[in-house]
Amino acid sequence: MVCTSAGARGLTHHGLIHPPSADLTATLAPMVTERLVRGEPVLAVLPPTTAAGLRARLPTLTGLHTTDPGEFYRHPGRVLSHYRAWFADTSPDGRSAMIVAAPDPGGDDPHRAALWMHIDAITTQALAECDLTLVCAYPNNSATADAVRRAHPSLVNGSITPNPDHLPAEQFLASHPLPPPIELGKPDLTHIIDHPPELATLRHIVAGHAARAGLPTARCDDFVLAATEIATNALEHGTPPAAVLLWTTPTSIICQITDTGQHIPPLAGLIPPRATPHRGRGLWMAHQLCDQLYLWPDPTTIRLQMDRT
Repeated sequence: MVCTSAGARGLTHHGLIHPPSADLTATLAPMVTERLVRGEPVLAVLPPTTAAGLRARLPTLTGLHTTDPGEFYRHPGRVLSHYRAWFADTSPDGRSAMIVAAPDPGGDDPHRAALWMHIDAITTQALAECDLTLVCAYPNNSATADAVRRAHPSLVNGSITPNPDHLPAEQFLASHPLPPPIELGKPDLTHIIDHPPELATLRHIVAGHAARAGLPTARCDDFVLAATEIATNALEHGTPPAAVLLWTTPTSIICQITDTGQHIPPLAGLIPPRATPHRGRGLWMAHQLCDQLYLWPDPTTIRLQMDRT
């Protein structure tokens, strides 16, 4: 999908760090009103009460769309696709649009929170061609404020100012890595693969594990496809053999694939692949298929997770 049209400005990506008790709508309303007056669509990814408060502050204008961040941000790896899909649906001619959002960084889950900040940091690069203004609002929290500042090229603080603390995506990922993997105990199944013909056996093993865990058929198929894509990458681009470990937890099924390679690109799987090549899509596809995907580079370890409910 082509985001830009003639004369388009490309993505503008603001961070907004606000006191938890502040009325966020007071800051957002003037920016949103300006866009609606110009006839530009606006998506508010805000909690329902905040979205209602924002709408109450706006003049009677069309063009405001709302959605709940709990669902929109439930799968961090799919958020860039959500942004693009909304932009394509509401601005098919590539005209300017705005998204104001209160991302859900993961609550008490440090891995999900760190993954979300990776996604936010790469948004500037991933959507660079979109004529879109994205305002990401976060409560001022000492645990996340530094990452929020580093992830955004500009900040909203009374006015919009360039952010001297901003880090390009690769530097951000290097300085804010994922926490080490959580120890899951002895795996339910362990399988070693060395050569591509062994992928057929792996598919049967993963499918059986997912079915025994109670996943519906469609989600089983997604999980098997994601695991196969990652295992294929490990054999073709990593350093075989690759170890495939499977767990069932009370809430999810997990497949971890590790090889001894160490040279995976930092943004692999996070930046959407271009439309023309047929290769280089495995990691991106796995992000779209699974509920969560985590990658550690040394050695290359990828953990796929699918919720059982």
